[in-house]
Formats: sequence, structure tokens, C-alpha cells
Amino acid sequence: MTAATVIRPLAPSEQIFAFSEVFVGYCARVTGTLDTTALAAAFEALVTAHPMLGAQLVPTEPYGHTLVTGGSPETVLTVADGDPELLLTGAEPDQRRALGSVHVVRAGSTASVTLLVHHSIADATHALHLVERLWHCYATATTGRAPALPPARQPLPVEDLLTARGITRRPVPGRAGPPRSEPPLPPADALDPNDNAYPPLITTRCRLSREHTGALVARGHRAGVTVHSLVAAALLLTESEARQLPVTDLHCSYSVDLRRRVRPPIGPTEGTNVLGFAGYRPGPDTGTTPAELAHGVFHTLRAGLTTGYVQQTPLQLPDTLAAPPANPFETVMTTNWGRLPGLSGPRVRIDDFRTTMIAKPDPTGRRPPQPGGGTSIITTYDNRLSIEVHHPPEFTPVQIPRIERLRALLTGP
Repeated sequence: MTAATVIRPLAPSEQIFAFSEVFVGYCARVTGTLDTTALAAAFEALVTAHPMLGAQLVPTEPYGHTLVTGGSPETVLTVADGDPELLLTGAEPDQRRALGSVHVVRAGSTASVTLLVHHSIADATHALHLVERLWHCYATATTGRAPALPPARQPLPVEDLLTARGITRRPVPGRAGPPRSEPPLPPADALDPNDNAYPPLITTRCRLSREHTGALVARGHRAGVTVHSLVAAALLLTESEARQLPVTDLHCSYSVDLRRRVRPPIGPTEGTNVLGFAGYRPGPDTGTTPAELAHGVFHTLRAGLTTGYVQQTPLQLPDTLAAPPANPFETVMTTNWGRLPGLSGPRVRIDDFRTTMIAKPDPTGRRPPQPGGGTSIITTYDNRLSIEVHHPPEFTPVQIPRIERLRALLTGP
């Protein structure tokens, strides 16, 4: 990095993903003849239009990490033979090398094609837009033409986007003192660039049929709640049973895409992590049926959006990071990417969409491990609801009954 050019330091909403080097994977499972030469050309066009994918993160004092570029953005694409269920076979992600990469794992006529993006530069809405553009460029490249995209503006942190819209930080009840201007730093040796590797993860998945997904949507319409509320309720009940805790002792925490919830709206790639934060803890007088919990999740979120509280939560991150971390045994973490766009490519059929998320141990202590695994990632692709949990292999025996219980709650009467 001797010739590195500084782009900018990370904002708190981006920094929280840098210490533990969080990458998120967006994967198309395909059948057919995949043209890896065309895929390489497509990814090069994507990085040219979105150069942050080829940028790097370097540790800096005193605020943690800075975005830099070494000149021409680096494009990283790996192709490996193996089990396409192991999405990152052959991959060696490194935020000091590139913040975006593509990884192919193939076996016969099937393959997984994963766009891996560092969470500091893109949330799911941003990255899914990149996935669409990647496959658009792939279709062009398979015809022998050079794919090209209009250059994108450098995405801004959510703090800047909210400030430009007149949204300001509100005091948090029970917290005294001025707001912090930076997150707490880990010990100096935690910034060692030669630190430990990513721990191995496997995926446990609950995937509903189209019929069961349609029935769940209809149930939400009848009850006047969203599918997300129904899934959150089912997750709370599942974790209550698995952790042997009353459901009233649990807190469901999740992120909220703010792009269409502020004025003027924010474009898909205009910001990096345009996320607010919301949560729901059932009260002592709250009913504990799936429908009652779903109503609690839905109305709590709607109230937070109506008052504008959720929209300004990213501005509270420095204070949140300075406070004691939440008890992991009481927290149920979810993230809902919503209904995903349909994908297509010449001479391949895209059968499924998978996710992955990798992270190293967090040296700040802000991200204690979740009981049983990690964050539940909720998606709907091809009219089928999917809930995936990425966890160490040793958690498989406790995840299987969780998934069975979750499926029963989502498909039952």
C-alpha cells in the first residue's frame, strides 16, 4: 500500500463491521454451462463502475480503519471444484486486499456463484443491486461484447445522508453525558494485520415451499401484520423453547432499511449501510401466541417509524457502542432482506439464492456469540421464504431441532 490514496475514514455505522472483518455473501445456485471468462469480464465491469469493491481497509489511529485505494481497483475471482454448498471453497477474503470478490464452486453441471462484499461498504439492499448488475453484465459478456456500466457515485455513510435530510440524534433515555464521536477501540494488538483466520461455518436452513410461503403471506394479510412480524414471532417462540427462557425474557433485534423511510428517498447504492435499528421485547401482559407476538413486533416497529425514532438510531451508534453490550442469551438477532429480485443468465438456470456471512472474533467485545449460532438471515426468492443461520459445525445438533420447531410454527394452522 505504498502508493495508497486515502478515500475517507470509516463512519461509526461502517466501522462496527471492520474490527471483526465482516463479509457477506450473496449467492446464486445455478445449473447449466457457466462461462467463467464472461463472469470475470462482468465482475471487472462491476468493479470499474463501483470502485469501492476494489478498495481496501487499513487500520489507523485513533478511529480504527480508513478506506484506501492502491490505484486500479483489484478484481478477485476464484474458481474451485467442490461442493457448491460450501460457497467459499478456495476463497481467501482479506479486507486489506479487496472489499469485494466473486467465488465460484462447481461440481458437474451445478455451481454456486457468490458475490462477497465487505459489510462496511454495503448493506443487503446495496449489495443485491450489485448482484443484479453483475448478472446483467454477465449476459452481455456471453455474447462476446464488453460489458460496461455507468460509473456510480461514491456511496456515503448513513450519518451523512441523515444529516443532509435534517435528521438529528435524539437523547437516549437513561444515558447521561455528551455523545461519543467514535466507537471504543480494541487493544492495540487487535489491529495486527496477521491475525487469526476466519472460523469455519456451516449453514442450517429452513426453506418453505411456494404453497407454504403463500399461506404465510395470506395469514399476515388476514391478521394485518407483515411476514417479517410472523417470522420474528416464530423465532422468539423457537428461541424461548431452545434457551429454556420465558419469551418475555427475550428481545428480538433487527435492522431496518431506511431508504424509503426518509425524504427524499435514498437510492440503493447511494449509501453504504443505510440501516436503522428496531427491537421488540414482549411485555409481562403480552400474549405469547404467534399472532399476538407478531402484532407486538409489527405495531412496535410502526410506532418507532411514525415518531421518527427508528430513522435516527444510526446516529446513536457511538453511544450504543460505548454502553455495556446486550446480554446475548436474551437477544434474538435477525436480518430480513425481503423479496429478492429474480436473476437469470444465458445457458444457466438460477435455481436458488443462498446467503453467507463470515466474521472473525470481535476484539472490541461488542459482538458476543449468539446462543446456538448467529443472526438469522430471512429472504424470499422465487416465492419461497428462507431462513438461514450460519454457525460453527459444533452447533449443528442444537440447530436442527430449532429449524424443525421454526418450520412447524410457520407452516402450522
